[in-house]
Amino acid sequence: MRISTKHLLTSLSALLIAAPTHADPLTQPAAAKHGTLSFQTTGNVTRVTINNGPINIIDPNLITDLLTYLVSIQPSTTTTTPKVVIFDSSNPDWFLGPLDTVLTHNPITQDKITATINYSYLAPLLQNITTTAFIAEINGRNIGGGHELALQMDMRFAGPNAHTGFFEDGLGLTVGGGGQLFLGQLINKGRALEYLLSAKAFDGPTGAALGLFNEYYPTGAALTSAVNTLAQRIGLFPQDALNDTKSALDNYLNPSPALLATDVTNFLALNGNPVSQALQTKFLALSDNETDGAFEKNLPEDITELYQ
Repeated sequence: MRISTKHLLTSLSALLIAAPTHADPLTQPAAAKHGTLSFQTTGNVTRVTINNGPINIIDPNLITDLLTYLVSIQPSTTTTTPKVVIFDSSNPDWFLGPLDTVLTHNPITQDKITATINYSYLAPLLQNITTTAFIAEINGRNIGGGHELALQMDMRFAGPNAHTGFFEDGLGLTVGGGGQLFLGQLINKGRALEYLLSAKAFDGPTGAALGLFNEYYPTGAALTSAVNTLAQRIGLFPQDALNDTKSALDNYLNPSPALLATDVTNFLALNGNPVSQALQTKFLALSDNETDGAFEKNLPEDITELYQ
């Protein structure tokens, strides 16, 4: 099944948000249906903790829970939305893993297509919910699709265990959910191509030096303390100001919905290539179906093992 750019653009445009918010106290979000997210609200700040198996893989359960939560905090005249959302992980080794390769591996079913398209909706929501600042607190591996989502949050802060990068080109694919576009914006075209085409990883200090991370902290405690302090400070100020500031920068700097939709359709086209499918078969075997083994832990560096 081929998804057209026009179809995706129509769907993504429907996620553009522009509405005032209500002033009632912020309430605790509803429990995530699949239990992959937990929530802690303090003042105008909500901390969202990811907990989805050994590597926090981006599978249909996590995609559904993320999409449901993000849709629930769209600006509304009848509900109050958080000024800041911090994403962290309960797993000390993984912030976010890759998009589940099973979703893109043949045979392609309607359920797999639905999950992949729902994944592509997450980035526009992170960008277009302009009444909320999204912060990634990264102190673990953040690989593939997880790296892509973190890139499309508003700020990223790294701890000593941060290890992040893409391996999609090694599978004969492209970073098709907007991640490569945002990476190029953050660290410049030449650097982005260096890391994308060679599947190189960033550690915390390197990522901070290149502008991928706002700041690097040498301990997890220092990371969490700094992020909390920043979030609470942002949360003091009026939400209308936050909305206008984020909207202005997004409108000026972000890829258009048309470019994001084209990125997705190009990914899906490459995914139909027999070369990519053969590489994905080998990838699933080497990673033991993406379990927390030595191969998965050393991504993106280990992607070259597909060619040995």
